[in-house]
Amino acid sequence: MNTKTFIASLFILAATISLSAQSNNFEKELSAWHKKAAITCGMIKSPEAAAKATVISQNLVELGTGLDLLAKNYKTNPHAAYKNDPLWASYFVDFADNLTVVNNFAGKQEYRVAAKNCSVFCQTVLRMHKNNGTVDLADMLFSFNMQLKLTTDMTNAGNFEMAKENLVMVKKIMEHASMKLKTSSAAIQAMYIPVEKNTQDWMMALEKGDAAAVKAQYVAFTPNFQKIFMASMD
Repeated sequence: MNTKTFIASLFILAATISLSAQSNNFEKELSAWHKKAAITCGMIKSPEAAAKATVISQNLVELGTGLDLLAKNYKTNPHAAYKNDPLWASYFVDFADNLTVVNNFAGKQEYRVAAKNCSVFCQTVLRMHKNNGTVDLADMLFSFNMQLKLTTDMTNAGNFEMAKENLVMVKKIMEHASMKLKTSSAAIQAMYIPVEKNTQDWMMALEKGDAAAVKAQYVAFTPNFQKIFMASMD
């Protein structure tokens, strides 16, 4: 996908955000499930994963129970925003399939492999929301982080030409996220301040062609991003 196409898709993405999505029960229940999945995946990705095996296992069981309840209540009874989506039921199947994969690898304490599948939960939520015009702040932040990570990887590989081209995309995502944040709580807005500063420093390092500084700024960005990402699902 070239830069112009991607930027055009961002405008479509921003235009389809539903301000009322979080007011219905499904979105609230999905957000709670999504947050638990993100917390559990954070444990799986941590160096202390083996020491947290019992908690991880229990969380995965609870995620399975929670997903079963979501499917029971909504798989054949979609909220109005989703009633015309022919893929509706498939999202629940995708969640369940990925949960099985993560559970299997985590159960064998193969946390590195389990962690590789964790982003599928967020990707599936994003796909569901984007297809139906219900994109929320968590979706936008997830996309934002993925582009920063991708661009950082480009600089680590010495591919500054493509990284600088990708910077245009990052700036557009940041612009749309900033617009969305204006309607968020004061607490969320406060959490965004260090994220914005980290990102500006990251962009400055990229524009200077300093790969080491780009990497360092992404490392600094990550914990601040994680805080606001988790809070965006409350």
